[in-house]
Amino acid sequence: MDLANIISSLTGNNMIGEISKKFNIDPNKIISVIKAAIPKFLARMQQNASTAAGASALAQALGNHAGQGFNINIEDGMKILGKIFGNNLNSTISGLSSQTNTTNDQVSNILASIAPNLLSILGKNGGNVVGNLGNLLGGLLGGGAASSNTGSVGGKLLGGLLGKLIKK
Repeated sequence: MDLANIISSLTGNNMIGEISKKFNIDPNKIISVIKAAIPKFLARMQQNASTAAGASALAQALGNHAGQGFNINIEDGMKILGKIFGNNLNSTISGLSSQTNTTNDQVSNILASIAPNLLSILGKNGGNVVGNLGNLLGGLLGGGAASSNTGSVGGKLLGGLLGKLIKK
């Protein structure tokens, strides 16, 4: 699985139509936001997983969402966004809004809609996420472990995966 596969998984199903219908957003804008947002999601996951606690929390979130069917759960999505982006959420939304010629509300709704589904995709492709976080992320980004100053195995493995994914 690579960045293109993740984006395809999020855009190649009925989710775009559901988001469009629910929030009255042009499907092309939804796709544009998703393509711009996924690298940001992965970069923040990489940053969050640079500590043992962050890697553990990410592994748990991926495990909790693994294999869930595609659905729009705004409440869960907003919680995920808050955990992934933290205090940077508003600036991330504003940046994506400017980049994709959409409103902040549209970006927020799109991100909240896709967040649980992104975790589901990543979790499903990781199997036993806690034990295979490095393999999941390494495979996604096209490589193995990257260096990390934290010494966290999960952070190193996630860093290697996400670093390669973002470069693609």
